[in-house]
Amino acid sequence: MTLRQQVIGRIPPLARRDEELRRRARQIRDLRREQAQAERDLAEERARAEQLVDPSEFSARPSFARDLVALRRITVQLRELDPQRRHPLRHVPFKLRNYEFAASHGIRVPTVLAVWEDPTQLDLSGLPEAFVLKSDGGAGSHGVLPLRRAGEGFELLDGTRRLTEEEVREHFVSRAAAARISGPFFAEEALRQPGGGPIPDDIKIYVTYGQVQQVMLRRMARHGDLKAATYRYLRADGSDLGPVGLGQAPGPDIPVSDTLTDLVEVARHVSLALGLAFCRVDLFDTDGGVVLGEVTRTPGGRQRYRDDHDEAMGLGWELAQSRLELDLMAGRPPGLLHGEHPAPRLYPETHVSRSADPGTWAPRVVPCSAWCGTT
Repeated sequence: MTLRQQVIGRIPPLARRDEELRRRARQIRDLRREQAQAERDLAEERARAEQLVDPSEFSARPSFARDLVALRRITVQLRELDPQRRHPLRHVPFKLRNYEFAASHGIRVPTVLAVWEDPTQLDLSGLPEAFVLKSDGGAGSHGVLPLRRAGEGFELLDGTRRLTEEEVREHFVSRAAAARISGPFFAEEALRQPGGGPIPDDIKIYVTYGQVQQVMLRRMARHGDLKAATYRYLRADGSDLGPVGLGQAPGPDIPVSDTLTDLVEVARHVSLALGLAFCRVDLFDTDGGVVLGEVTRTPGGRQRYRDDHDEAMGLGWELAQSRLELDLMAGRPPGLLHGEHPAPRLYPETHVSRSADPGTWAPRVVPCSAWCGTT
């Protein structure tokens, strides 16, 4: 023991002071250890938080765009989960099937002129002056060629490109080989729009189980060239929604058809009979009235809309899902429902839909008065 320690030991106040200093020193060491551990814990929490959604970027509001992205993901997952095509989403991507389905509800569809199982079999010799070639499966314009005869060959109806018959055939062969389209392949009548150009305006109606969210009018200056397209958006009653589509060229001069009420009713009917919370029904206003173009489960592209419109359509989708579920609970058969009108058999004899055991391709016929709201 040092002399200093001996002196302090004989003087009690000094001894108590040194003991208090030692106690405080221990307390400081303990607090520093706790601080160091807290800083390590904070660093770990921050690292975990970086893997999560940034709350400043997360919005709890309904969103059509967000729901559409989720639906696209679901349709991909269903390829493995549902190889037998039992889910109604798996029924939609086939043009000829949609034609048969729509015709069974009394909805006019294009007249199919010829059908081929394989694109190498395409024979255009007996077709009229103008016609449209299509693939049964495939999105966008990859499997569509609107043609008219021009000299020894053909040209697109917009006059932008000439092709020989062999080039037409190769167009479908190459895209089928790349799995961008699938057969069978068919030719149908070329539709004419009253007072319109060679390519009728697209009328694309976004429907959430019987309720129209928007009517998109699209004018294509050139076949398949979306950069040259113009757009106009309407409510179901024909009033303008304004420039709700982002990054699109406005087309305020695109006329609103006098048959808009009929177009909306057809889209509503198709949606209810399809049995999905959302679909897009593509229609044409023609010299012969309203004609179905196709039914789309997941519209392509970014589908970017003004925030308030995106939210309104997202809310409509959510409510539609609940309405559909309530109908299913009330006895609506799940999936696609065919009507009682006579419908053509458009697939080749070798197609599964024409076999003795068509499986999920067999139509389920239900009177329209039961779930579509009309007779």
